[in-house]
Amino acid sequence: MSIDLVRMRFAAIAAKIETTAGVDSIGGTPANADWLAADVEIDFDPVVVENPELTGSLDRSPAIVGGLKPRIRLRIPLRGSGTAATAPEWGRLLRCCTMAEGITAAAIGAPTAATAGTTTTLTLATPFAATAQLYRGMPLLLSGDRTLTTGITDYSVARVATLGETMATAGTVSTLAQIPPHVLYSPTSDETIYRTATLYFYADGLRWRFTGAVGTWSLELSTGGIGFLVFELRAQMLDKAAVALPTGWNTAIRPTPPRFVGGRCQLNQQVARARRVMLEAGVSVTLPDNPEAAEGYDPAVPVERDARGSIDPLMNTTTAVALFNAFRQGAAMSLMAILGVTAGNRFCVIAPAAKATGMRPGERDGLGQLDIAFQLDGADSPLFLAQF
Repeated sequence: MSIDLVRMRFAAIAAKIETTAGVDSIGGTPANADWLAADVEIDFDPVVVENPELTGSLDRSPAIVGGLKPRIRLRIPLRGSGTAATAPEWGRLLRCCTMAEGITAAAIGAPTAATAGTTTTLTLATPFAATAQLYRGMPLLLSGDRTLTTGITDYSVARVATLGETMATAGTVSTLAQIPPHVLYSPTSDETIYRTATLYFYADGLRWRFTGAVGTWSLELSTGGIGFLVFELRAQMLDKAAVALPTGWNTAIRPTPPRFVGGRCQLNQQVARARRVMLEAGVSVTLPDNPEAAEGYDPAVPVERDARGSIDPLMNTTTAVALFNAFRQGAAMSLMAILGVTAGNRFCVIAPAAKATGMRPGERDGLGQLDIAFQLDGADSPLFLAQF
């Protein structure tokens, strides 16, 4: 058997945030912290120019390959870093998808008693700040008269935190609240905050190098299974060379991804017995033309974000009418999902304002279900992802 064939199981990818867009930040050999546990697909997406030359026959002249506009797709299990306030390895890719990374290193609240509450809100007290939306998208741990892990979909200057669900009983002064240490990823339009990345892909003796990687991301949650993050990036091609896979690529000890069981799945502050939840950041990027660039294009630039998603909850007589009315009236509904039980490997996903754009009754395993498509509303606030 030939030993010069490329075995694609002997592959790995590294990624590192760039200081200057389009300039290789890895510089030859990835550090141990640069490696990602991911499945990778690459499409060079060349500009193909039709050749109009006549051949004196029925046959056309072959087209000419122009500049390359690489697409890199990475699929990564939703797993944490293992430490609540330490960013997960895939966090650097979110930062290349118009997301800001915020780290809350210490818990907020002792836990601290609420001053008032309803079944869907809590009025918090000092040390919680009186700053509107300061804690939106963050996880919230409740204790005292209840034990509950939930999330904040809205936060007012009056310290009123709106929860992603409806509690069984109203919150009281006996309800204690705490925001745990966490890493929060939130959308931003500030180009000084989101970044580009350098990617090195190795496959059994070969190496491809890309710079200026920017793109979009999506999240799939399957009940009884695990979550998966998918990144679709555009980048500049540097080169391909015969380079051996460096040592150290498989030294990281990674937690087992949490299962989507025993957590929370709430749509419109009511339980959604869904089999699948899909969320897409919907970031569109372009590669600006530049004849002086190596492939004729500068590093990718985000130009639009259109966050969307879908969910397939089972129908019931308690919530179906309210969901339909929200759909007909164009009313925003909050969406919250929480999975995981171990600090540093728990996740809170929040879409504060999901507006249904489609609703189709159907059947799943003999029971009625709703296929709901939605668009996420809110400037720089359509979708949040926290590891805690």
